[in-house]
Amino acid sequence: MISRRTALTLSEFYAKEFYSSYTAIAYRSKRRHRVDIEKLYDFLFSNNYPAWFCNLAEKTANNADSSLKATRTLKEFVMRLHTGESISNVTQEWSWQQREKLGQEFLVSMATDILNKWHTDLINESEHERIQIQKNIIELQKNLELDGYIYSNSRLLIPESDILDVKEEEGVLENFFKSLSLQNKETIFHHLSLSEEHYINSKWDDSISNSRKFLEGVLQEVAAKHSAIVKKIDLADSIYSKPVRVREYLEKEGLMEGKEVETLASIYGLLSETGGHPYMAQNDQARLLRHLSLTFAQFVMLRLQGNLGEIHSS
Repeated sequence: MISRRTALTLSEFYAKEFYSSYTAIAYRSKRRHRVDIEKLYDFLFSNNYPAWFCNLAEKTANNADSSLKATRTLKEFVMRLHTGESISNVTQEWSWQQREKLGQEFLVSMATDILNKWHTDLINESEHERIQIQKNIIELQKNLELDGYIYSNSRLLIPESDILDVKEEEGVLENFFKSLSLQNKETIFHHLSLSEEHYINSKWDDSISNSRKFLEGVLQEVAAKHSAIVKKIDLADSIYSKPVRVREYLEKEGLMEGKEVETLASIYGLLSETGGHPYMAQNDQARLLRHLSLTFAQFVMLRLQGNLGEIHSS
């Protein structure tokens, strides 16, 4: 699923890509700006978008209250595909879920097509333009990678779509964390946010480090919650402050089995030993380790929920 973050980034690139400037008669000394609606329409048409969608995008960009708002209107058109709002007038009999699904399909297509255009432009443009285009490609691809998409051979592939919807998973985890009344939510989810931010900025070691801190924080709070509810005492700081002791506590109290703790310890080791692997690109390593952190965090919280449920029902 294309996240709101990526939809926003994509909308900014479309607004810039189809921007044009001109000198209005009423403002002879000032350059005005607007959307090049003919260029936009031709781009969508040549990439096989439905006629109604081409017309809708063109009309939206052309109907801004003023030329100054034109690029903003196009930007909002792309962003609102994420919610389905942009296509609501032409899908009046549809549910919002159906509109969002179609909006996602358009966002994937628009991301693919702008990346394909940029790769073509890399061949044809000047060196100065190529530098900026390359920056655009890198930024958009990083956002897409965090959503689980890989751009390859002019297509967006979703190798993890059957395993994990990352952005949805983050929302599930945050709600789950709240429902269990775990502590230090702001700090723990700040680490998760930083892991995303550092990934986009190509700070691979920092991204991995914050993924580890997120998982470590969740494990600490799960152990602390269990101790407070089940054992009626605060978890000893000598356990809470040491990841290996936290894992031992989770195994001893039956929240995790031995093989699960071994797997968790191995993942924690990977997260702790930052640095490039000789057979894996650093961005792939950071992305996959982040996903593992999310998955194991949910796994452990589910175990706590089940454990507490048994206690309350007995």
